[in-house]
Amino acid sequence: MTPRRRLLAAAAATSAAAAVLTGCEKPAPIVTVVSGGQSVYAEAAEFCFDEGQTLDSGQCAQRATEVTELAVRPGERIGIDVDGELADRGWQLVISDPADPQRTQASGTITDHYFPFTTPGIAPGGQLLLTVRTVDAQDAATGEWQFALVSEQ
Repeated sequence: MTPRRRLLAAAAATSAAAAVLTGCEKPAPIVTVVSGGQSVYAEAAEFCFDEGQTLDSGQCAQRATEVTELAVRPGERIGIDVDGELADRGWQLVISDPADPQRTQASGTITDHYFPFTTPGIAPGGQLLLTVRTVDAQDAATGEWQFALVSEQ
């Protein structure tokens, strides 16, 4: 074998090994939330990579993540930016008040990669939980990202 062929064979083996290793740890899509000139992002707490799976099946990837915080002011615009894969799947936005579970609002299914809205009322020193949830055709959850919108006084 010539030195050039050995080099090509070694490069091919290295590429194949790298492809196998990266295939084992497939990253979940990221969701970004922006407001007041600040942006934060989060990886999915749970995400179903395979079609037909839902979070209820218990077969989806889970990651121990903390809720990502973003300081917001009442009346400020908030934007949610999702990866194209999530927009293609369809996603929903759920806003809830941890202090008052009755105070929960949910959107219909969104298929755009960016969704802006105005900050709902947050009590001074309070927070709202913003959950982005991908859904399948039957509105069953297939992924979940969580953010805390913290009142900026």
